[in-house]
Amino acid sequence: MNIRLLQNCIEDCHLAEIVPGFEPLDFRHNPRPGLREFQIFDELYAADVHRTADIVGAVSSRFHAKGLLNGHDVRRWMDESPGHDIYVVNPRPQNVYLCFNNFDRGQITHQDSQLQQRYQRVLDLAGVALDIVNVGRQHNQNYGMCSYWFGSARFWQRFMEELVLPVIRLSRSQLGEDLYAFLYEPTPYWGVSEHRAGALPHLLERATSIFVDTRFRTSAIHYRHTRQQILDCCLYPFERDLVETFGDQVDDWDRASHYDQEAMAYFRHANLHAMNGRQTYMTRYPLDFGHGDPRPHFPWFHKDNAPVDDRVKAAA
Repeated sequence: MNIRLLQNCIEDCHLAEIVPGFEPLDFRHNPRPGLREFQIFDELYAADVHRTADIVGAVSSRFHAKGLLNGHDVRRWMDESPGHDIYVVNPRPQNVYLCFNNFDRGQITHQDSQLQQRYQRVLDLAGVALDIVNVGRQHNQNYGMCSYWFGSARFWQRFMEELVLPVIRLSRSQLGEDLYAFLYEPTPYWGVSEHRAGALPHLLERATSIFVDTRFRTSAIHYRHTRQQILDCCLYPFERDLVETFGDQVDDWDRASHYDQEAMAYFRHANLHAMNGRQTYMTRYPLDFGHGDPRPHFPWFHKDNAPVDDRVKAAA
């Protein structure tokens, strides 16, 4: 299987910091920063780059910093699991233990209780037949983040033609002033970013998981993290505590695909606990993946109950 793993290089420094196993994609012209990675997908698709290999993906320079995997890890996994249209890597696998689905988090992060309804209005105007309001459970076998996926030409064509292009081609007059402002004016966001985007890239990123699950369920595969990998990806002590304490129970609920009152109460409380915790920690310690893995620089990282990787041990 011929695989191309592209790393999006937006800044000069990105070209000098290529994640092992990835091929640099020079995108320093960055004409539409408000679209984030979706402007890159648009240009790659228009240039037929998606047809240059069996599987093609283009991910941000933060790929390793977020998910602690490199291109060799991804390629090895793909080679061991050939024949799929799309390969999805979730760089924040701990999140599924903290909330029922991504939208429970998003409403808090973006300070918008009507977030999904606004998303749905945009999709409806674009003619995208996707229900983004009635979203069920999202777990590590049907959910991804950050557009960290790698797809076949078949996936690329349907993804671009049925989801991305109809949305990004909506005009201001088609959207109306309220929805246009929603998509293109800066939205509340807790992380560190070179460009504060509107809701548009967040909408498309979240819609991607639903698109994959509804259109490519039988030909999609999601990277299966070990429990230790999930713990290593945790950014804060409370994330690790929730995974260690409740991880087996959450896995049992997901295996049974049954979420009773006890399960829903857990997800509701865990989400509030995690999101309030993140806001508290991030106010004092901004989360920035732009300069590599931030975990070793957090003061709680070196405590006995926090993961310490071999690189940090060697430097100690």
